[in-house]
Amino acid sequence: MIAMHRAARLRSMPIQAPRRKPGDCPTIRLQSPNRKPGAFFIKAPRRKPGDCPPFHLEAPPGKAGIALLIRPRGFTLTELLVAVSIVLVLMGLVSAAVAGARGSVKKQSTKSFIEKIDAVIQEQYSRYDSIAVPLTSIPASIANKSAGRAWFIRRNRITGDLPDRWSDVQFMAETPAQFPLDSVSGSQRAYIGFWNGMNPKPTAQFQGAECLFMIINVGGVADCLDCGELKGVARGDKDGDGAPEFWDEWSNPIGYLLWPAAFELPIGTRFFSAPDTPAGSLRQLSLPFPAAGGPPPGLGMRPLIYSAGPDREYGVETNINQANIGSSSDPGGLACGDLTMSPTSTYGGKASGPEYRADNITNFDDEAKQ
Repeated sequence: MIAMHRAARLRSMPIQAPRRKPGDCPTIRLQSPNRKPGAFFIKAPRRKPGDCPPFHLEAPPGKAGIALLIRPRGFTLTELLVAVSIVLVLMGLVSAAVAGARGSVKKQSTKSFIEKIDAVIQEQYSRYDSIAVPLTSIPASIANKSAGRAWFIRRNRITGDLPDRWSDVQFMAETPAQFPLDSVSGSQRAYIGFWNGMNPKPTAQFQGAECLFMIINVGGVADCLDCGELKGVARGDKDGDGAPEFWDEWSNPIGYLLWPAAFELPIGTRFFSAPDTPAGSLRQLSLPFPAAGGPPPGLGMRPLIYSAGPDREYGVETNINQANIGSSSDPGGLACGDLTMSPTSTYGGKASGPEYRADNITNFDDEAKQ
């Protein structure tokens, strides 16, 4: 109680700083309210020239008191630097957290876009298994007529309705003997008109993304002509060639590859199993022309829809200068979608140059994790 009483009185005592000679450290006398001197003193022994220590308040000899540490007002340079450093570190942590959250939102939004587009393409793709093909449409050079039927659908319907390169659209437009307007599908007829009306012609740089946009907004596949669920997908013309694309959240055109036979997910592992793998292998592909039996028209492949991701680099092999419909001969387009032959055998693998595929976002991501 006595100590608390003295502490209370000490807080109300004025401090007087007497005059001192230049170079002396301050010695301050603390007086009580009743002006009785000698109550407490501040002792500040000099440690070295020009250096005065913090004030230390203590009771005179033989007196009970309370010791207090009194520092001069203001901050030292070191204290300011430490405070600034702490603030900068905190700002860095907050900025990193905000950037990470924004990146996650962009990835999820792009994934949602791709899923919506993929749903439209897959709905159309699933319709080809039940298409009837006249025997007269199957070339005589294909002995297995079931395999011939699958080839015809793969080339004349799937690749014609869902092209991923302008060379295939150009082939249909400039080869009426094989793709007469009175017998092609409505989508193909729309593509031919679209191609003929374009001047100048589109470039090959983003042709997969541009063909994907054309398929949905011109071809109207799966009864989707710019359908409502795709209204919110960003779009633009990245290369300024007059052919627009769907864009991801980083303003990259969303890529599209029809026959991704060599696609890897994860990197280094084929997403589709080769035909010679043991029966029952995951996503096993079929040979295009077996001696007997009829393979599915798509041979087990499905179109790849993908985003370049935050680094804006795709890193996926597309062989953009190769045609599908007109590839090989006897009959023409024999290698269309043939996973055992070039160029299809290389589609979807690693492109030449550095490895950029690690941050790609695709319509196969969820399936690869299962």
